[in-house]
Amino acid sequence: MVSLSIQTVLLIAIAFILGCVIGSLLRWLFTSGSESTQSEPKIADERDAKPAKVAAPSEPVRVGKKLEPTAPKPVVPIAPAEKATVAKQAPLPDIEPVANAEPVPAFVAVTPPEGPSDNLKLVRGIGPQNEARLNALGITQFSQIAKWSAKEQRAVGEALAFPGRIEREEWTQQAVLLAKGEKTDFSKRVASGDVSSSMGTAGVGDIGTKPSGTLIEARGGAPDKLTLIDGVGNAIEKKMFKLGIYHFDQLAQMSNDELVWLGNALGFPGRPERENWKGESGALASGASPTDAEKPAARGAIKTSRGGSKRKE
Repeated sequence: MVSLSIQTVLLIAIAFILGCVIGSLLRWLFTSGSESTQSEPKIADERDAKPAKVAAPSEPVRVGKKLEPTAPKPVVPIAPAEKATVAKQAPLPDIEPVANAEPVPAFVAVTPPEGPSDNLKLVRGIGPQNEARLNALGITQFSQIAKWSAKEQRAVGEALAFPGRIEREEWTQQAVLLAKGEKTDFSKRVASGDVSSSMGTAGVGDIGTKPSGTLIEARGGAPDKLTLIDGVGNAIEKKMFKLGIYHFDQLAQMSNDELVWLGNALGFPGRPERENWKGESGALASGASPTDAEKPAARGAIKTSRGGSKRKE
């Protein structure tokens, strides 16, 4: 009987506790739902509500001292920006044309000095031919070469048909030392026989005779096309023009000695005789067409017989 009573009390307590828990849950659920539904219309009402009208004050509000109207300040017009004045550039002074290079003066043969002749081949750049040609000009001693001025060096270089060679190979500097009895590296090699090009001698007759029929300029200002001659290229043609030889008939009338001189003056000894310049020039001067050897040059097939091409001739 007692145990039955205890069980009944326990069941009632458990039922009470469960009821409290379930009631609390239901209450939480229902209260949260109602609050959300109430908040939404409230927000909408606040959004749609019109601002309340503010009642106008019964009396005007006095704010400080009454301001008197002031006259507007006159507007000063802004002056337009002055155009920047660009200083006119002073006209450039007339540039005087540069004068043409001073023409090379012709070297006039001098009287050889007294005393024995020096071995000019001890100077680097002077071989038997150049020594003979210098001797023909009256240059036989080192002391003469040592005293050459810049103009004289140019003049002798032109006379030897080797412009610029004297300056380039420093003949005067070498001659200064040799005239004092000193030796240069080159002169030592010549003395020991190591320089074959400085051996032997050339007679004055090997130089030839300068032609007497040279001209200052071409007849009528139109030189003949000397490149039609076998062995004459652009460079040699220019050298012949510089020597006063412009026409075929000038070459055709040269003597053997004059042809020798021409070959030496051009720097190609023996070429005029070997390639029969005199005979070919005579034929071309008479109006004959170029020979088979010259036909390629006539039609421009040989580069060295056309303008703008160069080769060592």
